[in-house]
Amino acid sequence: MKHSNIIILILMVLLILPIVSAKTGHMNLLTISGPNLTDGGVADLYLEVKPGRGSIYIDSYPLTKLDTQISTRFANEVACDFLKKDCSKYDFFYKIRAEASIVGGPSAGAGITILTISVLSDLKMNEEAIITGSINSGGLIGPVGGIEGKVNAAIDNGFTTIIIPKWQSSINTSKIQERGLDEKITIVKAKNLEEALFHFTGKDFSKKQINVSVSKEYTRIMASVAETLCQRSESILANINDTNSSIRAIADNFLNRSEIAKNTTNHYSRASYCFSASLRLRNIEFSKKGETELQIIYDELKDQISSVENEVDNINFTSLSELETYMIVKERLTEARNYFDNIEYDNISSSSLAYTKERFFSAVAWSAFFELNSREINLNEEHLRESCINKIGEAEDRVNYIEIYLPEFVEDIKKQVDDARYKYELKEYALCLFKASRAKAEANILLTGLSIKQEDMRPVLLEKLEAIRNILVEQESKGFFPLLGYSYYEYSNSLIDHDLVSSLTFAEYSLELSRLDMYFPINDGFNFHIQNELLLTFILGFIAGVLVITFVSLRRKS
Repeated sequence: MKHSNIIILILMVLLILPIVSAKTGHMNLLTISGPNLTDGGVADLYLEVKPGRGSIYIDSYPLTKLDTQISTRFANEVACDFLKKDCSKYDFFYKIRAEASIVGGPSAGAGITILTISVLSDLKMNEEAIITGSINSGGLIGPVGGIEGKVNAAIDNGFTTIIIPKWQSSINTSKIQERGLDEKITIVKAKNLEEALFHFTGKDFSKKQINVSVSKEYTRIMASVAETLCQRSESILANINDTNSSIRAIADNFLNRSEIAKNTTNHYSRASYCFSASLRLRNIEFSKKGETELQIIYDELKDQISSVENEVDNINFTSLSELETYMIVKERLTEARNYFDNIEYDNISSSSLAYTKERFFSAVAWSAFFELNSREINLNEEHLRESCINKIGEAEDRVNYIEIYLPEFVEDIKKQVDDARYKYELKEYALCLFKASRAKAEANILLTGLSIKQEDMRPVLLEKLEAIRNILVEQESKGFFPLLGYSYYEYSNSLIDHDLVSSLTFAEYSLELSRLDMYFPINDGFNFHIQNELLLTFILGFIAGVLVITFVSLRRKS
């Protein structure tokens, strides 16, 4: 009898082993249906997370739209970024069950993100709350279609907290008033994940307002780079007599902006303005030169570019700041090289030669950042390769998504992704990571434009800048100073009043390039880490093994 009880216990333990490490969760999604896609409905979303290799599986009935499948991948990525969690160690199984309604991809994004966060964090969900909204970079919740039908469906199905995007156009709440449900039902406008998560989990994810503490060493080097580039502009200007051309007027405008940036200690912005001025001024200068003079400059540049390329390619970087500096310098060198290689020696384009010379000089100027001290991380080739291919995948997901709605705007981003993949094939993984990050950022700009109205773009941009500030503060607490992330953040702020689109562009660049550390382990000596789920599985397996040995021993004794 005792032996049979032991056998039963062993079997129970062995049966439990495959499921003990799984985490599960459920929430409802709002859907739309009908001939005009105005009738709301409710679907069930289930999630199971198991130890794995980062795969995402979607089981839906009825079949979801293609954008829902891609949106699920976005939502998963945003959730993992939000928690700063390495999700390559898990497999995600999403299951959607609806009636005849359509589960539209964009509107499911916020809900899928919230459920993923709650399951990974072991947080209990408020089943009386429901949300509709797209998910955008920075964790912002974007507007969706069919909002009135969805809100009415939520009311009909007994939900008491209905969360909609902050930037959603006004909705008609007459149905709530007619049924006398005002006191029972709360419609919440949430701008980001932090606000929405509070209503679902009761946990406050908001962050304290802490200013970014700019590295003194970064400030010193950036100020020096800016001064170098601005002195160059003044030097070129001294050799030019042309005062009436439109190109000169543009250059003067950039120089004026550089002075404003200098007075406000926005050193990156100043450097950028002076570089832009130098391009125009050099173009004017070279347009006055004869063929022989241009050929002499061409020959000098040829040797200079080759020499610096060799130096940069032989640099072994061990810190995040060195990696970022390499990305900046290498990208500028590559651009200078591409322009240079397209110049015909017997028919030199003065404008192309001018651009090549100034782009090359900017690469040399930025190489000063190789001196910036930073915490060491493990930057071996395998980590760079993995980060590169992962970022390409993220960018391609967004390209596929945009192609559904804005196919005419996606070609340039596709070329950037192809360029990143080409760098991957050449094993230039650092440059691949940089180019793929930029491509993903530009795709995010289109995704933001897809859901946000023009009049809401500025407040949305301010929210993105707030999200960047939080990331920069978080990075500083870990001993990192994101060189690229902060530089683009500063530049975005300087552009917001006179060029909203460019400001949004650099904000997206900053969001993408402020957390590069997540792809690389820190060199702090020997670290051993095991997932809690795997540890529990190991313990139960060990117990099962002990029971088996005990059972066999008892059988032998009897």
